[in-house]
Amino acid sequence: MLESLLGGLVDKEKATRETIKGALEDLSEELGASFKEFFVTIQPTDDKFGFKLYLYHLVDGKPKYVREVPLKEVTG
Repeated sequence: MLESLLGGLVDKEKATRETIKGALEDLSEELGASFKEFFVTIQPTDDKFGFKLYLYHLVDGKPKYVREVPLKEVTG
């Protein structure tokens, strides 16, 4: 019951969106690239849906792997 009351006070979608947006802005800054020049993938790693995030930079229109992005870096 308490969870449903608190859930009504916190907009999870908005909080998640803002967290991801902040991480993307940081990655853009790191690469010195606009939002059109990079992307992040989420790839499952096991049958329990553990996952890893990977950063790619578009160079001459082709994706170039940059690095793995720890979830801790996204969540702050």
